[in-house]
Amino acid sequence: MNTRDQILNEYANLLRDVDEKCNGVLKNVPDLPCKNKCFECCKQLFPISFVEAFYISEGFKKSDRETRRQMQRTAKKIADKISAQNPAQFEKRKISRKEALNTHAEFAHFLQKNVNNCPSLNSKNSAAPCELYPFRNLDCRVTGFSFDSSSNEIVACERFKSLLHLTPHLLPFNYKYSEKMILDRALLREMTTAAFTPNILYFTTMCGSILKDYAATDWVKFFTGKNIPAKSGTDEYWVVVNV
Repeated sequence: MNTRDQILNEYANLLRDVDEKCNGVLKNVPDLPCKNKCFECCKQLFPISFVEAFYISEGFKKSDRETRRQMQRTAKKIADKISAQNPAQFEKRKISRKEALNTHAEFAHFLQKNVNNCPSLNSKNSAAPCELYPFRNLDCRVTGFSFDSSSNEIVACERFKSLLHLTPHLLPFNYKYSEKMILDRALLREMTTAAFTPNILYFTTMCGSILKDYAATDWVKFFTGKNIPAKSGTDEYWVVVNV
């Protein structure tokens, strides 16, 4: 097994841990709205990191041809809509780690305002409407199951506003996020032969995962085109958006 596949396997193990914790919440919280097969949170897009997008891209290849084509058509329309709103405004150079991480929230808010549905959402299939459910990203998994103590909010839809009594049973906000970002950095390093500064925060959406074959992409060429500096010991961070 090559290093790339080892990293993806570690990420898959991380997702299994998250799923187990979320299933535990479901068992312990009888009035959790997410038990009712609701897919309201699928009517938006989340920022997706490099390892998440790579994993989804590999999962996408396992869908049948007609399903892939339909998702690609939908993803292209949504990606064009996002591009028209200038997502490059979130690309930043030589900033602090805190500023770079804040960009995740800024980009998430931007997507929530501008996108109605995820391209993997199949509204005709009520039993399993997410075509890429086994490969979905971390935010998709923990929405409705986590609590942000900094804002005193359950990370979920409007139905949770009156359910703060559930918070002791929920996962902490950004559960496993640090571990995911370690794998993210490792995969970026592997796919670019460690050619660039390690302090890159890469963001895309489910559209990017569907429209781009991550395994076949020349990532050295991509990041060179983004003017990412060569590997150095700098503490400065770089934010890249690839819708």
